[in-house]
Amino acid sequence: MDRRIHIRLRYFGVMCGAMTMILFFGGFAGMARWVPPLDPALTADAVAQHYSDNSVSIRVGMVMVLFGATAYLPWTMVLTEYVRKVEGKSIFLSGLQFAGGVMSQLTFFIPSFLWAVAAYRPERDAMVVQGISDIGWLLFITATPPFMLQYSTLAIAIFADKRANPGFPRWAAYLQILIALSFVPASLALFFKAGPFAWNGIFVWWIPLTVFFAWFLVMIILAWRMVTRESRTDCHWPVSE
Repeated sequence: MDRRIHIRLRYFGVMCGAMTMILFFGGFAGMARWVPPLDPALTADAVAQHYSDNSVSIRVGMVMVLFGATAYLPWTMVLTEYVRKVEGKSIFLSGLQFAGGVMSQLTFFIPSFLWAVAAYRPERDAMVVQGISDIGWLLFITATPPFMLQYSTLAIAIFADKRANPGFPRWAAYLQILIALSFVPASLALFFKAGPFAWNGIFVWWIPLTVFFAWFLVMIILAWRMVTRESRTDCHWPVSE
C-alpha cells in the first residue's frame, strides 16, 4: 500500500476514536439522558413509563451509539497496529488487542439494540420492558474484561517499546493499568441494586466513566501526535526482532 494512504488511514482511525466518544456521549447523555443512568432500584412500572415517555429520544440516541460502536473498530486497529509493530514477529499481543477491541465494541453495540427494542414497544408488559432494560444495562456495565484485555496488552506494548522515539510515552502504560483497575468493581453490579456497587454507584459507574472519558481524550491526542510524527519520516517503523 502507498505510504500516504496508510498514513491517512491511521489518521482516519484516530478520528474514529474521537467519533466513538462524541457519538456515545451524545447519544447516551444527550438524547437518552442516561447520565446518571437509569436507577436499577426502579419498579417495573417506573422503568416502562420511562421508556414510554422517552421512546423517540432513546431510539435516536441508541442509533448514535450504534454508529459510535462501529467507529470503535478503526480506532482499535490503530492500537493493534502499534502493538503489532512493537512486538515484532509475534502476533500474540496484537491478536489479543484486536480480539479485545472487537468484543469491547459488542458491549456498546448489543445493549444499544436492547434499549432501542425496549423503547420500540413501550406498551409491552412492564416486566418485559424491565427485563429487556436490565439485560442491556448489566451487559453494558459488567462486561468489562474485554476492555481490560485491551488496556493490559497496550500497557505491555508501551513498556516494551524501547525505541529512541517510542509511539506512546511510558506514563501512558500506567494510564492503561489505572483504567483497567477502575473497571474491576463492575461485576459487582450483578449483586447490588442500590449503593456504591450498583450499576449507578460511584465505584461501578462514576469512577469508571470519568476514567474512561479521560482515557479517550488522552489516547486520542497521543495517537494523533504519534501518527503525525511518523508521517514526517521517510521510513516505516523499525520492527523488533
